[in-house]
Amino acid sequence: MFFEGIIINISVLIAGFYFISKLSRLPLDSRIPVGKKIQIGFFNGLLCFLLMKFSISTIDYPPIDLRHIPLLIAACYVGPLAALITAIIISISCIIISFTETGTIVAINYCIIGLVLTVCSYYIRRSIRYRAILFSIITLSFIVIGYAYSTGPNLVKFGEFTLLITLFTAVSMYLAMMLLKDLKRKKLEILTYQGQAQHDFLTSLLNKRMFDRAIRHINQYKENTVLMLIDIDYFKKVNDIYGHDAGDLVLKEIASILNAHTAYGQKVFRIGGEEFSVILIDCPAPLAKKIGEDICREVANHPFILSNGTRIRITISIGISSSGQDGDKNSLSLFRLADRALYQAKSDGRNRVFYASDETVHHQTV
Repeated sequence: MFFEGIIINISVLIAGFYFISKLSRLPLDSRIPVGKKIQIGFFNGLLCFLLMKFSISTIDYPPIDLRHIPLLIAACYVGPLAALITAIIISISCIIISFTETGTIVAINYCIIGLVLTVCSYYIRRSIRYRAILFSIITLSFIVIGYAYSTGPNLVKFGEFTLLITLFTAVSMYLAMMLLKDLKRKKLEILTYQGQAQHDFLTSLLNKRMFDRAIRHINQYKENTVLMLIDIDYFKKVNDIYGHDAGDLVLKEIASILNAHTAYGQKVFRIGGEEFSVILIDCPAPLAKKIGEDICREVANHPFILSNGTRIRITISIGISSSGQDGDKNSLSLFRLADRALYQAKSDGRNRVFYASDETVHHQTV
């Protein structure tokens, strides 16, 4: 029963941590959103409850379980909020499972452990390994003190219990941390691959695939949605005269200018060789035209300095369309209007912004 209990506890522990790690697409650390921290704290507490139900039977000691391991992991990885929630659920579970004097003492003990780890987790910003060792020592100190208080003075049993619980904790923490390290590596790889699939490798802007997806879902926005199509004027000449490295530099610097002129939550795309697009949500047409003019003006005035010190002048043309106050245009008509405006801008001499509507095409030269 003893070894069977160990295997069951470790299996429950590993399965539980694997499930909890799936609650967030990000690796488990203090940077995940507060809502996810609350979820992790709650399910971490339920994992502790399961570990208490599958306690390890011993001959000379009270049943031992690994309920403190999820608490330690929460404090080490996720932070004080998850640790506090986990400790509260452990304390409540102790009373539910054993509403006795001993159960109450254990519940109070875990409340104290939870509060101490919560404070330590908030203030101690060292490596995961350092935190794991320190928090384990703190937790084990409270556990063995609670054991001594419950069973009375017996140095031999106290020493044996301390050795046993320390060994279980060390092995369990090692396995849990190895699992979480492996899961973190896999999550980071997935995030990297997703980023590569969604972003242009040169400019780091969202790519054509993401633009097509955004255009397909543009009708879900009830607010006024603005679409900008942007084309670099005579970009082929830059590549032909100065080389592709110069062209790459121009693309990256224009991408930086576009990012600087768009607010948080707005989307900037590279949709072709020298073509860009911007989607502005809940943006009035006059403001969109002003943003377009500012971008056009800054690009025209920007010093594009090549690796050999040569300065070149670059201009862009911008076509703008708007869905209207009620979002009454679908994605296809919005794109066609913007494309028409861009064509008109290039036909009329480039280095300008055109705004297209159903009734007319307004233009302004920068």
